[in-house]
Amino acid sequence: MGLFSSTTTREQKAERARQEAAALVAVAAHEVGHAIGCAAAGITVQHVRLSNDRGQVSHADIDMTNQAQVDGALVMTLAGWAAGAEWVHRHHGFSRSAALSWARGGSRSDWAEFRRMKRHGSRGAGWYERQAQKLVRANWSRIERYTRELVRTGRLPGTHFN
Repeated sequence: MGLFSSTTTREQKAERARQEAAALVAVAAHEVGHAIGCAAAGITVQHVRLSNDRGQVSHADIDMTNQAQVDGALVMTLAGWAAGAEWVHRHHGFSRSAALSWARGGSRSDWAEFRRMKRHGSRGAGWYERQAQKLVRANWSRIERYTRELVRTGRLPGTHFN
């Protein structure tokens, strides 16, 4: 091994594995946040899945003729972002604003969906952001518990949320 060897040290591998594990837990919190948001909006959750570095919440269709459900779905869309941010704020020492900014990067598709669906909403964008953050904080103990279970099992049934 030379001075400029490209081999990775055991410590570097361990640190990378630790960072990947921490990121996976933040993804799990994000998905649990969506599921909590679904339940709050009266949208039936079928299941939540986590595999590799991706997650998915399967839920019933949104009734676009029900304004309360549409507004709830907009909050649900941002609840994943808010939950991921709250996780890194509480567990990794990020300030709340830094955590929200960090989480936005992992929520690009959610934000795109929010912008697409926002025209059906009855409130301003800031209202939905605040509601998502309030919902996450109000349900934090459940988010903590279900996030750990999702990481451990890879799947949560909808009955946890409905």
